[in-house]
Amino acid sequence: MLMLKHSFGLLLCLWQVLLVAGNPLLSKRATQVSLLTQSYSNNVLSGTINVSPPSSILTDSDSTIQIQNIAYDKVVAVYWAVGSSWSDSQKISASYSASGSSGYETWTFSGTATGATQFYIKYDVSGSSYYDPGNNVNYTVSTGSTSATTTSSTKTSATTTGGSTTIATTSATTTAAGTSSSIPPILASSIPAEAAATAPSGCNNFNGLDSCTGDNYEFPASADQRRWQTPPKGAAGYFDTFGDYRDLVGYADIQYNSGRTSAVVTVNAASRTSETLTYNFGGTSQTSRTFSVSSSLTSALPITITSSSGKTLELDPINFVWQNAALTAAQSTFNGGQKGGIVELFGWPYNDIAKECAFLAKAGYMGLKIWPPTESVWGSNYYETDGQFRPWYFVYQPVSYRLHSRMGTRTELRAMIQTCRAAGVRVYADAVTNHMSGQGTDVQNHRNTDCSLYSGHNATAGSPYYTSGSTFLINPQTGTRPTLEFPAVPYGPTDFHCERSLSDWNSGEIITKGWLVGLTDLNTEKPYVQDRIATYLADLLSIGFSGFRIDAAKHVGPTSQAQIFGRLAQKMGGSLPGDFVTWLEVIIGGEKDLMACGGGEWSWYTNFNTQLANAGLSAADIEKVKIWSSDYPKEMPICGSWIIPPSRFAIQNDDHDQQNPGSSSRDMGDYGSVLIKDKDAAKHRAFEVQLFSRTDNDWHIKLVLSSYLFAADGGAGFPDGLSDCSLYTGSQEASACLGISKDTAYVEDACAYTLTAGKYTRVHRDLSIINAMRVWAGLGETTAAALGISGC
Repeated sequence: MLMLKHSFGLLLCLWQVLLVAGNPLLSKRATQVSLLTQSYSNNVLSGTINVSPPSSILTDSDSTIQIQNIAYDKVVAVYWAVGSSWSDSQKISASYSASGSSGYETWTFSGTATGATQFYIKYDVSGSSYYDPGNNVNYTVSTGSTSATTTSSTKTSATTTGGSTTIATTSATTTAAGTSSSIPPILASSIPAEAAATAPSGCNNFNGLDSCTGDNYEFPASADQRRWQTPPKGAAGYFDTFGDYRDLVGYADIQYNSGRTSAVVTVNAASRTSETLTYNFGGTSQTSRTFSVSSSLTSALPITITSSSGKTLELDPINFVWQNAALTAAQSTFNGGQKGGIVELFGWPYNDIAKECAFLAKAGYMGLKIWPPTESVWGSNYYETDGQFRPWYFVYQPVSYRLHSRMGTRTELRAMIQTCRAAGVRVYADAVTNHMSGQGTDVQNHRNTDCSLYSGHNATAGSPYYTSGSTFLINPQTGTRPTLEFPAVPYGPTDFHCERSLSDWNSGEIITKGWLVGLTDLNTEKPYVQDRIATYLADLLSIGFSGFRIDAAKHVGPTSQAQIFGRLAQKMGGSLPGDFVTWLEVIIGGEKDLMACGGGEWSWYTNFNTQLANAGLSAADIEKVKIWSSDYPKEMPICGSWIIPPSRFAIQNDDHDQQNPGSSSRDMGDYGSVLIKDKDAAKHRAFEVQLFSRTDNDWHIKLVLSSYLFAADGGAGFPDGLSDCSLYTGSQEASACLGISKDTAYVEDACAYTLTAGKYTRVHRDLSIINAMRVWAGLGETTAAALGISGC
């Protein structure tokens, strides 16, 4: 009899082990995290999680995941299996949705889980892990929409069969795949009231009213009461390109399956008056905001949002990764896109780049990088206080994530990328994700404290955008003072840090939350902002980019940047693409111990690796994330030794920021040459050749800047013809305008090193540089005749 009891216990243990075979042994059910609802449709698993009080017993009426608010940095993920087959890649990250009562939170999740039959939730915080349901059991995936209870002694609607928890099913209330719940909402469900403002008198303006106080870095929640500043159709200040942004904002998110052969598109939208919305996906009109697509779709997907009163928002059509041209024409695999030379074509229009790609392919470049492709600050009737007309740095002041820049439209961008890919050349983007436009640079009129006025700036695609800098008029739509708002993203004031100058380079908080040279600093710690940036990056990969440079990553911070990459990987199906590579602008100087060598929370070396791993990136994907080496070539390695391998850095000789007179972004001393300052082709060529021929370290990404010389009078806009002062239409003295005439970027048989004011330099066409690059990349040397530049 005793033997029988022990045998029964042994059988019970074996039965429990078999139930979770391959699944990590789960500890006792945690009261800190519990499932509320789940939905499974079209192979997409979604639901809501409760981080709840220990005594909480959930009922069928609950509709979210809540987690106990133990600490600020938390990771909540859903692990799923097909039968008993578990894998670390079968994971869906949950994201914060809303705060609950008594310090608890609601989180949501959604992702592709093809063939999933069971799952569990893991909550990591402060060095501890909590599991739901725990006790060696898992949730059963149920088709449709269900609500859940805990598996405590009170089981109001859950039953246990065969060791797994079966959830009672209710009618589905979400859309086809239920994915909408995983995306943080654009607006909070409730916004506190804010006192109305009074217009300033005399020469005063509203400056300073949104400045930070004390150690605070965030806008008050009430600031969102100042959103919806765009005028309606027919009102003063309205332009046709403003559409219905007065009443409707939104964007499309993409969630791929693990093989990237299908995706779920989810529209995240908000109506000013909370109207019912309908959605049209490629001609299919529906009330659901999600739409499933597969690789059978070979064209862009147009999307339109319509409110019950007839307001419409037409989103830019989106593409998908399976629609991109293969890279089979490339001379090399370039180690799967992980080792090669990349040309930075500074200021080249897309149509010219498309023509140049045939040369780049013959030369053996792995790829090319373009400048920020997003809609940015523009202007026709105003030149800047320094006289510059449409200066180059405006491309670093985005006003939306629409892919319509001064270099070309979204259609032209995609055509260029596909042309280059078909030739075997990868294309990389410069992604600006730390900030939006400068404070006081927007569509409104402004007043300085000396009573001088200046007009607003439009945008490259005509979208409206607002800041509070130097404004002095009450907004007629909101009845109060202006605020930060970029409706075409959409971002509002609480998506930014409050205004604070970047005044302390020894403070990680100030470096990541202060406003860099007056640029409106995004609150990249906020889940919605992180997710919106990740959606933008996923759009770049979907249209055909192979990766990107992250501008001003230093000011985003290693933790937030890692979390953004984690969200991107999830949207891409759980991992980054095989040939993906990114390099981050992290300029390190006197603050090296803080930002690199010390290894603390602001370090971009070992700490950043840890944060990337915490965000769910695999070791292979972490290797694809490079730090742009600001210490090259004079001060490397800046810590005295390589804290992380040289292969994790991207290096180059001169960069575009160094071209500005008086720029101190990098000190190369006599170890490098800035071409447009030195104007010495032989000197510059020698350093570019050295970049590729040196063998002291194993760098994998090497960059060549191919730029242009500024105009003789100092005009610094791109020589694409759009900064020509003949296009200026304002009332300022035309003689003070500093412009630059048009130079055609693509010339079929052009030689390198054109050192004429206002002309493209075409450094990348130099045969010595090309052959040094080819030898380093494992390609044989070539000739000028083979490249089509026999006369050079």
